[in-house]
Amino acid sequence: MPEAPRQLLLADLAEDTRPRTKTAARRASPRTARTARYFDLHDDFRIPGRPELSDPVAVDARQKLDSVWLFTSGARVRNVGKLRLAVKPPGPPLDFSLAGAGLTPVVSARVASVFRELAPHDVQVLPVEVEDRREPFFILVATRLVRCIDERACAEVVHYTADDSPPERVGHYRSVQGLRVDPSKTNGARVFRTWGWPVSFIVSEGIKEALEHAGVTGARFAEVTEPPRKPCRKKTAAKKSRPKRR
Repeated sequence: MPEAPRQLLLADLAEDTRPRTKTAARRASPRTARTARYFDLHDDFRIPGRPELSDPVAVDARQKLDSVWLFTSGARVRNVGKLRLAVKPPGPPLDFSLAGAGLTPVVSARVASVFRELAPHDVQVLPVEVEDRREPFFILVATRLVRCIDERACAEVVHYTADDSPPERVGHYRSVQGLRVDPSKTNGARVFRTWGWPVSFIVSEGIKEALEHAGVTGARFAEVTEPPRKPCRKKTAAKKSRPKRR
């Protein structure tokens, strides 16, 4: 008896005739991976007549703040009560300033709103009274301390050692020139302080663009994710050309 006709299976189809179903990833247009960019946010000292702000103090004179670095250590601040600071010499109010020896960020309401919207988990916003100012101002605290300094890409780093510092400071940075951070070690933070060198207030590219779009005054940005400069190549002596025949 002749064999029953064999049922055609999908596996029997030629490779190029099988129906193909694209995954969502394949249907999407290809995107080029882009490295995150970060910026050091600091004062713009080029502004003429720029007012200087004092270190914050407690309104209640009986309450003392632990340190001028309390607001720049990369951690949340607790139980400080109402705060105020003085302005000397007087000058036009700015949206962003670094106050006192502790370089505490003091910002206007519109700057505070940008950080609240774009980095709510990375910042703490504390109201502060500013002398002779009616509009509200705030102390901006970066609550994340990230170990991400790219020492090889920095122009120069100098560490504290056991010979010149307390044990808790060994390994931290005495100085950093040409700060560079490694974006792969930031864990997606949008605002942070750099471990071992918390004087730097780092923000993401998105926050930088939002502040620039809002036209805030007093702020200046320096990129800290630029690739290291390539060493200059030594120029070789040009070959002497042969004298032309007459």
